[in-house]
Amino acid sequence: MIDRIEETSRQLTSEDVGVLEAAMGIQLPDDYRSFLLKFNGGRPIPNGFPIEGMYNNPFGTIQVFFGVDNPIESCNIAWNFDVARDRLPGNLLPIACTGTGDIICLSISGDDTGAVVFWDHEAEHSPPTYGNVYRIATTFAEFIANIHVVS
Repeated sequence: MIDRIEETSRQLTSEDVGVLEAAMGIQLPDDYRSFLLKFNGGRPIPNGFPIEGMYNNPFGTIQVFFGVDNPIESCNIAWNFDVARDRLPGNLLPIACTGTGDIICLSISGDDTGAVVFWDHEAEHSPPTYGNVYRIATTFAEFIANIHVVS
């Protein structure tokens, strides 16, 4: 479980999140929407998480959660969505990064709507498939609950 999140962006309103959803043509799951309203991005402490089925690397670490209106462009959800759009399966929304090129995503449609997944950039497919995507949690709330210190 996260103890704290540092370097968050400005406090968001429900209207801010609604504008983001409308601009991107998506609807965010309630648990993730609540997280954005509370934190709006930032660096979690602790920052480790388990990755199901990735035997060569069964855990990851979050460098930063993406937010809205962060002065650092690459720390914004919309910017990452635009940059990674052609590299990720179409139902995945980038919500965080590991700092090594891998992306933590939220499924916003399909059979796994609401799930949090790990996108492995070293095994990238073109066109994008789920061949390099590994489940982290069934819901965003479960993902947050499973964050821990990596030893």
